[in-house]
Amino acid sequence: MSEVKFNAYSKAIIEFEEEIKRIKRGIADDSKRLITLSDSYVSELRAAAEKSISEIQKLLDEEKRKQLDEIRNKYMSEREKQLNEIRKEAEKNLDKAADEVIRQLLGAFK
Repeated sequence: MSEVKFNAYSKAIIEFEEEIKRIKRGIADDSKRLITLSDSYVSELRAAAEKSISEIQKLLDEEKRKQLDEIRNKYMSEREKQLNEIRKEAEKNLDKAADEVIRQLLGAFK
């Protein structure tokens, strides 16, 4: 083999190895960028998920409060209705008792 061919082959091998090293460095740099980018996306996704969870929790709390208010109002309405019925019955009983006392008094004075 002639020295020219040998030099050409050696030069080609050296250039090939240097190109492989450049490609490996490029791959490493690209990998670092992808990792950084994916970390950024994960952070954004986490923030969006936390915001959504917070909004959902707020909606659930509001719905629970509304339901509790409805139940409370219904209870108060029923309670007031029952108290009114008890008052009416008490007034009727008072009227009956007063009538009975008057009847007894009239009977005692006869």
